[in-house]
Amino acid sequence: MSVKKIINWFNPFAKGKVLRSVFTLTCPRCQKGHLFTVKNPFRLKYLDDMPHYCSECGEDFQREIGFYYGAMMISHASTTLIAVVVHIIIFYFYGWALAPNLISITVILVGLFPVIFRTSRAIWINMFSTYDASATQHKIIR
Repeated sequence: MSVKKIINWFNPFAKGKVLRSVFTLTCPRCQKGHLFTVKNPFRLKYLDDMPHYCSECGEDFQREIGFYYGAMMISHASTTLIAVVVHIIIFYFYGWALAPNLISITVILVGLFPVIFRTSRAIWINMFSTYDASATQHKIIR
């Protein structure tokens, strides 16, 4: 086995790995097409705009009505984790003071909402689709 293959095997962001697709918000099947029509998550008007199919491989992003309801559970878990981490950090500096905790958690979660929303959808669709290196050659025609 070559050194490059060994390094790619341990690299969580190598082509074909789930983390690459999640953090780059690309198609889980080909990892080339974008999951969202507008790349900037802070353009709130287009926050949830997704194409129906991947432009590169034809993967169906809208599998069924209500498909992304499961992403809400991932979003809930990630916001809870972020809130706990922020609370621990604020507790270290301010103790049990209510105002610093509420203000900091609210500001951070509202600021990160678009990123959490999109990342949760990317995680959810990656649970139901796998990487295929030859996906672009075998494009699904719709």
